[in-house]
Amino acid sequence: MLTDLDYQMCMRCGKCRTICPLSTRELGFDDSTPRGRAMLALGLRRGELKVTDEIIKVFSQCPTCKQCEANCPAGAKVTQMIKETRAAIAAAGAPIPLGHKGAFHFVSRMTAIDALTPNWRDLIEGDFQETGEIVYFPGCLPYLEPLLDFEIGAKNIVSGIVKIFNQAGIKPAIPSKLACCGHDALWSGDLSLFNLLKEKNSKILRDAKLIVVGCAEGYMTLKSEYSLGAEIKHISQYTRDLLKSGKLNVVKGEERVTFHDPCRLGRYMGEYEAPREVLTAIADYKDMPRNRKDAVCCGVGAWVNCNECSKQVRIDRVQEAAQVADIMITACPKCLTHFTCLMQEPQKMDGVPQIKIMDFSDFVSRHLKGA
Repeated sequence: MLTDLDYQMCMRCGKCRTICPLSTRELGFDDSTPRGRAMLALGLRRGELKVTDEIIKVFSQCPTCKQCEANCPAGAKVTQMIKETRAAIAAAGAPIPLGHKGAFHFVSRMTAIDALTPNWRDLIEGDFQETGEIVYFPGCLPYLEPLLDFEIGAKNIVSGIVKIFNQAGIKPAIPSKLACCGHDALWSGDLSLFNLLKEKNSKILRDAKLIVVGCAEGYMTLKSEYSLGAEIKHISQYTRDLLKSGKLNVVKGEERVTFHDPCRLGRYMGEYEAPREVLTAIADYKDMPRNRKDAVCCGVGAWVNCNECSKQVRIDRVQEAAQVADIMITACPKCLTHFTCLMQEPQKMDGVPQIKIMDFSDFVSRHLKGA
């Protein structure tokens, strides 16, 4: 939890106004900027402001991408303020509105049910087991596609990760009762649901020695919000380590690719090099002009906000990617979903280039020797 001093760190310099991917699109009042949100958060904390529909809208629009913090001269913890304020709003009985009609929040609640025995593992191509010390944590990925109007290749992603394990001689454990990590519940302010998911998953994972996560948000949540005894790695880190140890045999192709840094993997967890090391080994890799800590997010965080403004953020990003590559790769199902949604719209907006969007694990598995 932040202190009163933390809430007063913002110097009101306004630098964030030109950095935030949404405020640069929503030119207008200061409440569309990180600076404005920080001021409102302080006012709510002090009891000087009351929760209104307009304030709820302000805090739901922030993508919590942390780009403002990465460039803040005062070191203001804006995203943590947003996180705590959303929780306070929800505790007051006025929950943050959820995008996509709350469908993905429903997934979190559904996977929290102990009686649920999903059969999605039947779709996996590769060898795995119910229990073991090396665990693959799929999160909510297997449940997303049925809620969408398009495919994101969930089967290819989970199968691709299992194939990476298998080629290294490992038969990973994928416990059938694993639930969503709770990322979206936590960042939308539903702490009771998050704690329920955390408790359920922690019991299942208590004997694990290594947990590999294919999702940037899941990786951050398990590593930062859980208290597990296991080592936790993102699939890009795990794949990089397998390559370095000689346990993974890959074939380099000629595809022109670039990498979109997920906010949760990059700015939050500081991992920028692992995915690039792997992609450089298997393809013709080139960075976009804005990369690593300066990378632009997909415009949406925790399934809270998805509108025309965030859509324009995605358009800007795919235009940037198309300048250097034919395939844009990301390592976050959330980013994958929103970019794929943009590319598959029946009526694309002007200026949307023809570029392929792929998941990191899916792309890597297609370059395994013998694949």
